[in-house]
Amino acid sequence: MSTTFPEGARIARSVLSDETYGVIRDLVLEHRIAPGRRVNIDSLSAELGVSPTPVREALARLESDGLVVKVPLRGYSTTPLLTVREFVELTQFRVLIEQWTAAQASASIDPATTAALRAELETGRATTGAGEAGPEAFRALTDHDARFHALIAKSAGNDLIAQSFERTHFHLHFLRLYLASHSAEAEGDADHRRLNAVLEEYDRSGQVSRTIDNHAAIAEAIIAGDGAEASQLMREHIELSRVRFLPVVELIASLR
Repeated sequence: MSTTFPEGARIARSVLSDETYGVIRDLVLEHRIAPGRRVNIDSLSAELGVSPTPVREALARLESDGLVVKVPLRGYSTTPLLTVREFVELTQFRVLIEQWTAAQASASIDPATTAALRAELETGRATTGAGEAGPEAFRALTDHDARFHALIAKSAGNDLIAQSFERTHFHLHFLRLYLASHSAEAEGDADHRRLNAVLEEYDRSGQVSRTIDNHAAIAEAIIAGDGAEASQLMREHIELSRVRFLPVVELIASLR
């Protein structure tokens, strides 16, 4: 089965390696390179119009993102989608860690962190716009969500915890799950039409505006130095996200 590349995916040989990484990451996130599929470096470099070197560099970065895995003597393959159990366990980890980071950030709030939180909220509102549905709106929301939560984790003052949180790459896996129904191979498939229906219901829940509002409330509690409130709001925010998205994960798992 050949990989379906988006129009304009071919890139010039002179581009930086991070651009190659960005293109390949999108191919994986959008399921144009399917989960669990072996990645042929030579074929990929030929398709993108670059030498194998930036492709190898990109795959090494994607391995640290948890999107590909390198198997000795076999090369790289894309990782499977999160299972229901993995999704739930990652959410549980986030609840434990991020309640603490919200409280700690509140205890050490300063003008620089205050400005950074408010700037990220403005960026989130600007980039998500009025969109409440579809891959582009969800991608913009996911990017904002990742930056917002990472900022709070870093502001807590514990580098080990901040690094542990970022190494889960939860937001990348979350986005990849969402985009599962939008792969080219899914079009017209009855099972994936069911998945689209579940995602449409999720989109109709107002996930963009609700997430931004939740972030604003968490940020204001942190800025006010109210650790107990910030911690509680963070827990509710993560738990609500789990409850709303779990039906999507369960249906994806049933289609594998």
